[in-house]
Amino acid sequence: MSSLEKVPITIGYVTVDDPHDRRTWSGINYFLLMALESRVDRVVTVGPLRPQPELHLLRLANQLLLRTTRKRFHYRDSFMLSKAYARIIKSQLEGVDLIVAPAGLATTAMLPTQVPVVYINDRCTAGALDYHQILSGLADFSRKESLKLEQKALERAAIVAYSSHWAAEAAMRAYPSISHKVHVVPFGANLEEAPEPPAARPFPPERLKLLMLGVKWEEKGGPIAYQALQELKRLGQAAQLVVCGCTPPPEFNDPDLVREGFLNKNLPSDMAKLEHHLRTADFLILPTRFEAYGIVFCEAAAYGLPVLASRTGGIPTIVEEGRTGFLFSLEQDGGAYADGIMHLVQRPEEWQAMRRNARSRFEGTLTWDQYVSTLLRLVQEAGLVNKSR
Repeated sequence: MSSLEKVPITIGYVTVDDPHDRRTWSGINYFLLMALESRVDRVVTVGPLRPQPELHLLRLANQLLLRTTRKRFHYRDSFMLSKAYARIIKSQLEGVDLIVAPAGLATTAMLPTQVPVVYINDRCTAGALDYHQILSGLADFSRKESLKLEQKALERAAIVAYSSHWAAEAAMRAYPSISHKVHVVPFGANLEEAPEPPAARPFPPERLKLLMLGVKWEEKGGPIAYQALQELKRLGQAAQLVVCGCTPPPEFNDPDLVREGFLNKNLPSDMAKLEHHLRTADFLILPTRFEAYGIVFCEAAAYGLPVLASRTGGIPTIVEEGRTGFLFSLEQDGGAYADGIMHLVQRPEEWQAMRRNARSRFEGTLTWDQYVSTLLRLVQEAGLVNKSR
């Protein structure tokens, strides 16, 4: 990761899931851990957390509520589970100078400790209720409990680091008293090593290559991407749409739709295929319906890949409108995306500039080294680490 001198502190790294598992939270827990370990003397991992019998009872309660009311209990942000987490965590913080808690709402809200907490998240519950299905259809008591627990976690934290302006602004609106400790620190690309800068190549090619990466066809706006492909062809522009991560339904049967299916980054052959597509595509197209952040946009930037995406959630913090891509409203259809593409086809110098800007955005902001550097600077400026503890 980084060759900088290590900071002489011990961090307690608290995660609900196994922080060494690259599959949890889009790999964020793992890559943040690797970056921290490269920059500080010692990191004590606390997780996975599976408190029993609380977890079993809460799952049963959610199932019963669903069957009887069709409402959900978001038990992951419940007081019972938070107290159970605290019971486990507090015994593992001996000698820790600082707690870093990714997605740390329930893990830190009820934690009885004097060790300062760096709270990290990609969303504010108060701003995300009914935005994503995870926080939709909740029973009234569950909504209220989630908000109360979030307020406790934010008040408890010494630093609150959100990955986007969307999340940070929602938190400051909902809880004005914590505004002074809220910071926007964009997450990095989940890559073991930075790829080589994109090689120069002519544009446009004979056939455009659009790349869509997402595990859910409908949620990620697959039908809109498909419509964009068809509109490009109608305009006389040869193109193909390569879909990785999901399998489009059979009714989407354009011969220029390439179905790669799910690619497992832990398999060298699948990772090589994904890297090939990122390096050879002309655009990343992702008209997603909701997105708290979107690590995929950071990875696209690493490969100098211009982006066409929805203006929603945390995406505008990553993708700079007109510099590294184009953003569209949720109401715009595939025709608008096709128009954006044709704008660049007719102005190839703008596409080339977007490639350079995207790579520069990656190198300057969208890496985990940069993320940890910013966190450590915030910790130092706040005077949080007291070695006499």
